[in-house]
Amino acid sequence: MVYEKYGTVIVGAGPSGLAAALTLLENGYDNVLAVEKAAFPRSKCCAGYITEKTKKAYGDFGLDVSECGYSLIKDFNIIRRGEKRLGIINKFLYTNRKIDRTELDFGFFNLALEKGLNVRQNTHIISHDVKNNTLVFSDGRGVEYENLIFADGTSGFGCRYQKNKRKNIAMQLVFPSGAPESIEIHFGVTKRGYAWVSSCGGVTNVGITDVFKCKKDYKSVFENFLKERGFSTDTRNLKSSFTPIGTRKPVINKNVFFVGDAVGACDPLTLSGLRYGLQSGKKCAQAIVKNSGGIYRRYISGLKFRFLLMKTMQKIFYLKPVQFLVFNVFCKFFGGFVSRVFNNFFVNKK
Repeated sequence: MVYEKYGTVIVGAGPSGLAAALTLLENGYDNVLAVEKAAFPRSKCCAGYITEKTKKAYGDFGLDVSECGYSLIKDFNIIRRGEKRLGIINKFLYTNRKIDRTELDFGFFNLALEKGLNVRQNTHIISHDVKNNTLVFSDGRGVEYENLIFADGTSGFGCRYQKNKRKNIAMQLVFPSGAPESIEIHFGVTKRGYAWVSSCGGVTNVGITDVFKCKKDYKSVFENFLKERGFSTDTRNLKSSFTPIGTRKPVINKNVFFVGDAVGACDPLTLSGLRYGLQSGKKCAQAIVKNSGGIYRRYISGLKFRFLLMKTMQKIFYLKPVQFLVFNVFCKFFGGFVSRVFNNFFVNKK
């Protein structure tokens, strides 16, 4: 086989992969190939929100998220076991008209194309020779690389090189509805996760998250939640995906890197990962430019410490006595304090 030669090959054209590509292009590295198993515009299982800091991070790459239809939804409610516990004036969470990431990801993808990125869609890895730095793809082409970046998520081809398999599951359904514009976060639906019901512009997005257990029937949990909220809709378009719990190895073989969900760049408590994905892609590309994998390893070490703290908080938060205090005491008697913590810690810090 004749192998095409590239300086850097990026597997996955999501936010982290494109952030790495754009950073490389910005630094004069134009011999870059990105490979995506789907075709844009493609859907992504997601609650559909981005934070103020994520909005700014996209802006630093040159993407104005308002052009992808994003704006604030002011009505934000915290609900536990079907009972509203607190209404919050949302200051930092943005969503778009369809309450999903399709438009955002497509906008970022088009930006990368405008910058000159070479992308192949609808193709995936068939084989990888780590020693000889070669890949063979499903379209029959082979490539040889100097650096390889896996940006293919929690369960992509790159995960075979990782030992940490812990993950959260997310399930989501988007459908037309006449529900008023609002965001609802529901607790008590799953054991160590949350659910959401978000409506905007005649569309409703319903989803659940939990620490994944292979024997759990999450589809039944989702369908029961739909019924409890009074929705009667077809669930054949139900989508699911995984997000990582804990960081993974950032570099192997000195020239194979992992970014975004593939390296575990996702908060295990809130499942917020977009900004971390963008940052990890950028830091990885900077390490390649400076020919120093240590730059990237140090960045991921910092994330590891942060996420260990958030994982500990997750375990504490879902203890029954803590849940009782949060929802029956703090939300009832200290609602203003809870609102400030939510806006300034759980949202604005992400």
